[in-house]
Amino acid sequence: MNGIAVPADRRSLRWSYRLKVPLALGLVALAAGIAVATTTYLLVYRYVEASAVAQAQRLARTLARSLAPAVLANDVWQAFQTVRAASLATAAEAAPSVQVWVIDAQDEVFVALEPQRYPLGLPASRLPPPLAAAARWIGEERPGSSYVVEDEETNTLIVAERLVGEEATLLGGVIVQQERAIPRAQAREIAERLALLGSIAIIAVAAAGWFGGRRMIRPLEKLRSSMRQAPTSNVRPAVAEVSRLNDEVGDLGTAFLGMMDEIDAKRRLEREMLQAERMASIGRLTASIAHEVNNPLGGMLAAIANRRLRGSVDEATERTLALLERGLQQIHSTVSALLNEARRELHELRDDDVHDLYLLLHPEARNLDCALDWRVQPPQGARLPSVPVRQVLLNLTLNAIAAAAQGRVRVLAESVDGAWRVRVANTGAALTAPQFAQLLEAQPRSDDGRTGLGLWITARILHTVGGRLELAPQASPGFATEIVATFPLHSATSPP
Repeated sequence: MNGIAVPADRRSLRWSYRLKVPLALGLVALAAGIAVATTTYLLVYRYVEASAVAQAQRLARTLARSLAPAVLANDVWQAFQTVRAASLATAAEAAPSVQVWVIDAQDEVFVALEPQRYPLGLPASRLPPPLAAAARWIGEERPGSSYVVEDEETNTLIVAERLVGEEATLLGGVIVQQERAIPRAQAREIAERLALLGSIAIIAVAAAGWFGGRRMIRPLEKLRSSMRQAPTSNVRPAVAEVSRLNDEVGDLGTAFLGMMDEIDAKRRLEREMLQAERMASIGRLTASIAHEVNNPLGGMLAAIANRRLRGSVDEATERTLALLERGLQQIHSTVSALLNEARRELHELRDDDVHDLYLLLHPEARNLDCALDWRVQPPQGARLPSVPVRQVLLNLTLNAIAAAAQGRVRVLAESVDGAWRVRVANTGAALTAPQFAQLLEAQPRSDDGRTGLGLWITARILHTVGGRLELAPQASPGFATEIVATFPLHSATSPP
């Protein structure tokens, strides 16, 4: 197990996370709870409830003094204007909405803010029960008393005041119903007090919780982040830093380092075994294919030779026989190359070889309604082996045609920096770098589970001639995928 030894005296002094974390969280939670509960209870509940009741009583008393002359003179319009002006003033101050009813001495509605709903002369007994109870209190004639009721059903305050004329004559009363809410002015006053007293507690608790909590949790967060990124990133430096801590998190970091070492060793061994098994399977497969293919190839080549010996071969037939013979020889050379038994090429790449490839590929593209743009010419003044080049071009172009379907395929050859480079681009689905690497290793495809050997064989053929197969980081404009095959060039006077 990899790790750093910690002296015994340091271990005896360390604090356990089982003590540090609950203690810190408990103190912070206690301080925050006391501060919030005390501030909220003292400044909000008591003050706001008392202020709301006082406001409603103030409005009722003001209206009672203002409405006495109008009620005494039976001036309904003047009384309505007074009540309406008071409600508008309350709305302008953004205070809770109010409803006002004026009851006369006959226990009937004299004025209401909603005259359609509560018309003039409506008996007070027909008002909603909380309002009817307030009207009954007005008629009881109890000097010096006040009426304040909290209606839980409507969540409102109901306040009543008597209208008294000269010589304490009872003229009626005023009923005010107000929502239990905080007016804007009171909200500002409460907010100022809360900001003054509550900010001190909040800042203290937040500072203590932030610095203490971050200091304790930072190593654990780093270790957790490293564990999550371990499959895709190199996290050993970060974990090694955590492992140097003298607490339980440091022990976890040390254990995690050892576990990563064991997992890496196991993965390397599994990859080596898998690669060896894959290569052995491919070797057995190619040997079987070579045996089964070479026998009928020999018969077909013999049939072509016999046809020529019979004579009477016209020019068109000779061109067909030559094309067939070159194709069969290409198949034979490709199979031999898979077994690492390929002989030196009998000839270098010529225009006829490139033309034969186009003749083979064009019908396939036409059958799939795929537009094939063929821009391939052998390099001038240099030599290239015919069989590997033909096989690479054939495999890459057939794959591109299949991927593009009814799209476009472009095959472009160019000589760059002492090498002959072939770019095969198509408009099919884009091939990503991980998918390309997976195909080069002959791993099963993710869509259908089959093993794609086309690119693996192409890359191996290129490797035998010193070339390489790459996926272009960015395809040419108008194309989704572009694969580049690079062949080293030899001078015309040197052997290939």
